[in-house]
Amino acid sequence: MSDHTLTIELHNRQQAFAIIKEQLYPFLGHWLQAGKRLVLVVSLRKRTPKQNRRYWGKGVLAQIAAQAAPGGRLYSAETWHESFKRQFIGVIELPDGSVRGKSSKNLNTAEFCEFCDKVEAYACTDLGVTFYDLEQHA
Repeated sequence: MSDHTLTIELHNRQQAFAIIKEQLYPFLGHWLQAGKRLVLVVSLRKRTPKQNRRYWGKGVLAQIAAQAAPGGRLYSAETWHESFKRQFIGVIELPDGSVRGKSSKNLNTAEFCEFCDKVEAYACTDLGVTFYDLEQHA
């Protein structure tokens, strides 16, 4: 934390109340008494590094790329990710009329979890993938 910013993570009402009382209120009071104007932004937490490792590392995508071979052809993890973004997140139309998958970077933890659940379910049921030790890769 720098002198000008405060980042806190809230998990439940009781913890949030304690943090607001002990950290946020004094922080705001200091700057407001000094005549400063502040902007307070509250947002849902972005996906976690652990979620990323589980999905990208040797976990979900790597195992799909190694096992799924529609039409007898294997595809890279990046290709599968693009396909899944298009299928489960949506597409962005480009000026030339082509499309690409919407980014998954800005999904919050719950949205990314839902995305991963859909990918894993599709991979198992439609592609015949069997996942091994996913939590070990997180």
